[in-house]
Amino acid sequence: MGRIGVDRRLIRTILADPNAAQGVVNFAKASHEGERLDVDPLLVDLFRHFKPAEALDYYVAVLRGMPEEVSDDLIQAILPFGEKAVDPLLALYEELGEEQGADVAFVLAGLRIRDERVLKLLLDRLEYDTADGAFVLGLYGDPAAKPALEKMLGEVPEEDAELHREIKYAIEQLDAPPTHYENEPFDILAEYPERELPAYDLLSEQERLELLKSEDTATRAGAAHSFFNAELSPKVKAVLFDVAKLDSEAVVRAKAWESLADVTTEDAIRDAMLAVLKDESRPVEERGGAAVGLYGVADRDDVRAALEALYEAPGGRAKALEAMWRSLWQPYSKYFPLHLEDKDPAVVREALRGAGYFQLTRQADKIAKYFDADEPYHRLREDALFAYALAMPGETTRGRVRGMLRKLDSITPLTEFETELVEFALDERLRLAGLQPVFSAEEEEHHHHDHDHDHEHHHHEHAAAPAPAAKVGRNDPCPCGSGKKYKKCHGA
Repeated sequence: MGRIGVDRRLIRTILADPNAAQGVVNFAKASHEGERLDVDPLLVDLFRHFKPAEALDYYVAVLRGMPEEVSDDLIQAILPFGEKAVDPLLALYEELGEEQGADVAFVLAGLRIRDERVLKLLLDRLEYDTADGAFVLGLYGDPAAKPALEKMLGEVPEEDAELHREIKYAIEQLDAPPTHYENEPFDILAEYPERELPAYDLLSEQERLELLKSEDTATRAGAAHSFFNAELSPKVKAVLFDVAKLDSEAVVRAKAWESLADVTTEDAIRDAMLAVLKDESRPVEERGGAAVGLYGVADRDDVRAALEALYEAPGGRAKALEAMWRSLWQPYSKYFPLHLEDKDPAVVREALRGAGYFQLTRQADKIAKYFDADEPYHRLREDALFAYALAMPGETTRGRVRGMLRKLDSITPLTEFETELVEFALDERLRLAGLQPVFSAEEEEHHHHDHDHDHEHHHHEHAAAPAPAAKVGRNDPCPCGSGKKYKKCHGA
């Protein structure tokens, strides 16, 4: 139900039960209607560990349920079955049809079991979807497919260079020495972190409030953070305020202060938060949470002075910078170039975000250094990509953003997720210039998706642009034109 994390503690508890193997089989057979968490990935791993007789049937059932979202783990679970998997997979492909059967064909090809039925199926896919068919035939490695691939190569127009390359590569694969699948030992514990927090996004408000009473500090802190940037009911607001004032751990108090950012219009909460930020006897972690909680009023003189004091305090700089870029207040933009080469990766992360959100084009080269940085900066690539897409040189027009995407991909090849991240950033760039998005135009209703990058609306910094107007209020309509409140859209 999402109330506990799926981690090594859970796995060890299951494995310690002498009846666990049969219990897992029984659980897999039972109905899971009404459960919030997708338990199939966990069950696949448990079946791989216990290897019950029912394992292959279960894997095929999972494949049937999600034929177009097959995980690598599921494929790795099926491959060791070799010839035993051929008949059930052929039957499943027949059931699903060509449109939904692409991943089933991929698994059949990956088994590399010579079977006339498999070869025919893969040759049919070559006719149905040439690129996909060529790929799976190359993977299958049966020289008997060469005439069909050579014939298709001759029929594909010369101008379709990419498809030509794919077919030629498949033919080369057929000439390569045959390879056989090597079944590697499966270590289930290696697949999971030692600690995983509950799936807060699946939990109700009441369940998350209950977790604020947990004995575990990390669980309480996560529960408090789960309310960040959300519309707070009077009950939640009151509970978070109590947690912020009374919890025994600074990290929990900090997260509660952050989640109260939406209600700093209330004098009692704002004044209490500001008192914490100013109090140098408090743990710097708690002061940092209060700073982020105050970002909506960070243009006030008293808040600004307190933020600048935290910025100078040992250990306080990263949170001070976070509050500054979240504030959207132009005078704070001067801080971010100073820390793009800081020794502390946490400070660099906030500097990157600020450089992106304030579109500091002059800093583009420094931002790009973090595309492939060594330790301790190796985890900053996504932050750097997002910031660079916002700040990279070039006129912001709907006709030029695709070229910007290609340019960034030529500078540093992008994964599928990174491409989506950059597309989102470029659409943000267009919105900030008052233009309609290009990449997500058909999904404008959902452009506020969380990429773990807190995509804030901020002022567009063009050399020729007029000075920005006063910052957008959190309850004002979002400037992007979605019709949502700012805090529910680009303020998310």
